[in-house]
Amino acid sequence: MTRADFDAILDRANRNDPSCLPDVRRLLDHSPEMVQANGSPAGHLINVILDGYSTNHVVRESVRRKLAEIRTELEGPDPTPLERLLAERAATCWLQVNRYEAHYEGATGLTLRQGDFHLRRIEGAHRRFLSAVKTLATVRKLGAPDIRINVAENQVNVR
Repeated sequence: MTRADFDAILDRANRNDPSCLPDVRRLLDHSPEMVQANGSPAGHLINVILDGYSTNHVVRESVRRKLAEIRTELEGPDPTPLERLLAERAATCWLQVNRYEAHYEGATGLTLRQGDFHLRRIEGAHRRFLSAVKTLATVRKLGAPDIRINVAENQVNVR
């Protein structure tokens, strides 16, 4: 496929031309990197969150790197696919909570109703964060096999 063919397919896709779907599917079949770059709902959500967080490219890239660091830490060594998804969810929720709190703290002249809205939004995001972390911990706990060690005649369970 030439660059002109590639550009023509993208142009038709950007114009929401449904006749381009067979070409788009062939393009994605041969370009897994495009699927990786464009196919992540979490990635799109992170971009939306960052759009509301800051327009400064240094801040945005720093937050993106910190988010990747947190996700990697939450994944732990040798994560399962489910652990990777939950770690990504927890990290994204962490970012959302912090964005909402920063927005609330920077707001001035809020009415009581507006302040209540912001606090409920923060609380909801915080609940989602805690739920993601708790689910990740539960998945890890359920996936960890018990190791039984017999010492003399006493059995010791180790996790």
